[in-house]
Amino acid sequence: MRGARTAVAIGGAVAGLVITVIAGPGEAAAAPVGKVDAGVPFSSVVYGSGCRYDLTVPVDATGRVTFWEREQGGPERFIGAAPADGAIATIRWVPRDPGDRQLYAKQGGVTGPKVLMRVHQGYGSGWACFAL
Repeated sequence: MRGARTAVAIGGAVAGLVITVIAGPGEAAAAPVGKVDAGVPFSSVVYGSGCRYDLTVPVDATGRVTFWEREQGGPERFIGAAPADGAIATIRWVPRDPGDRQLYAKQGGVTGPKVLMRVHQGYGSGWACFAL
């Protein structure tokens, strides 16, 4: 009986090691743990098309994080990718056109929470930009 328990315990440990080696450390449970944040826009209400914003998202593992946007009723569009630095991943985002869109991040095959961003016509460019 004792030999059978030892064999089961060793088998379980080997299976866990094999899963870790195949999936890679931290990848099996990697996921965005919060919403994408673009900070407070200069106009403090809406974001501007053609304006530049830093998108950040908290994550629970190291590795590549991808950022996505989707206009209402449209297909998702890849914005960019960044490695997680500590517990945060950051990229730059320049909205192309006015309109409402959802922003979200993906990591390890898991999609994080979606946040609605309102984008109006931007005036100026880069950081010196505002929207009405």
